[in-house]
Amino acid sequence: MRKRPVYVIARTALVLILMIFLVSTAAAQRLQEVSDHGPGLAEHDGRVFIGWTGDDDRINIIQSSDGVDWSTKIRTEEESDHPPALASHGDYLYMVWTGKDHKLNVMRSENGVDWKTKIRLDEESGLEPSITSDGEYLYLLWRGRGNRKLNLMRSEDGIDWEDKTRLDEETRDRPVIVAHNERIFIAWTGEKDRKLNIMRSRNGIDWGAKIRLDEESDDGPALCSFGDKLVLAWIGKGNPKLNVMRSDDGIDWGTKIRLDQESDKSPTLVAVNDGVLISWIGLRDRKINVGLSDSGVDF
Repeated sequence: MRKRPVYVIARTALVLILMIFLVSTAAAQRLQEVSDHGPGLAEHDGRVFIGWTGDDDRINIIQSSDGVDWSTKIRTEEESDHPPALASHGDYLYMVWTGKDHKLNVMRSENGVDWKTKIRLDEESGLEPSITSDGEYLYLLWRGRGNRKLNLMRSEDGIDWEDKTRLDEETRDRPVIVAHNERIFIAWTGEKDRKLNIMRSRNGIDWGAKIRLDEESDDGPALCSFGDKLVLAWIGKGNPKLNVMRSDDGIDWGTKIRLDQESDKSPTLVAVNDGVLISWIGLRDRKINVGLSDSGVDF
């Protein structure tokens, strides 16, 4: 394995300890929590948050300031057949999920422990949604229930949502949305051909041409903004290995890196200062795993 550089400049406590610990353990940590889906990930106020749906369908949250010691699990009263999505926006950590009634829900918390202001939207989905922030707006992306179309809305506060846009694109899997370099990017797996697709927008309403990659997947991809790069992760089609690629603009993508880790569900990504965290569900034991890369390629 490639020897990593020794860091001599000051980092935040979160990133430094994460790098030291995860690199020393082959860049992966297996938690004792179990789920059937890739968990939600977010960084908020210097802490990493993981959200997932347990065996009892309850949504759970844990957090860590160092990536080694994780807090006591917060078991919320909310239920879902799918995992939640998380995003930091302003003073709050936001959580979105699909309820048992298929309605989309939004809640927020200052600390990831006390959750309030639950908003139940009229929109419906049969899968988990995705959420991101560009600093001004929260953007919510989901696959419609019954029509499989991609839908988006935006909100300044996570309470009042507007500017719903329905795209012509379709998927059978969870799509993903992320803010990067003053644009909004979405990624999804094609409905019929299983190809990975990327689109970008200045405002979340007007979208440019679709970029259709040669890569295929059996589930939806993961996407995050890391410095001046976009990082894309996915499981292969007919192959449970995790794969990652990077791009400056979401149009031209670099060499694909195939990882040793395996899963049959979508991985998730989040950038934490100078590192990228990836999380996935173990192929056989269903345990939640977390790995870190200082490049967005080598995990």
